[in-house]
Amino acid sequence: MEITVSVRHFELSNEIREYAKGAIEAAFAEFRLKISHADLVLDLQRNMTSASLSVAIKDNPVSAVSAAYDNVYKAIEEVVDKCSTQARKYLDKKQDHKCCSLKDAEAAKVSEA
Repeated sequence: MEITVSVRHFELSNEIREYAKGAIEAAFAEFRLKISHADLVLDLQRNMTSASLSVAIKDNPVSAVSAAYDNVYKAIEEVVDKCSTQARKYLDKKQDHKCCSLKDAEAAKVSEA
């Protein structure tokens, strides 16, 4: 997965970049989704930082924006949490929850009786 971190109106340190990449990789590592890339944009306005994250999943792109915080790390955590929640919901919808067809279930009941 390719992760791009960009900023607006301030300089990005290597520590913040590595923290953001680690948080994104950790949040999406548990999913069985084909993720091609993730774009994180950090914006500083009046000493408040907001983050927006867009993740390119194969069938359903996911994006989220955090509220404005005075802490960069808190903004990153919130936006990663929002995107991972959306990806989890997408995975649950995509997953087949039926164990078998109706005919197979009826045949199993008849054979058991």
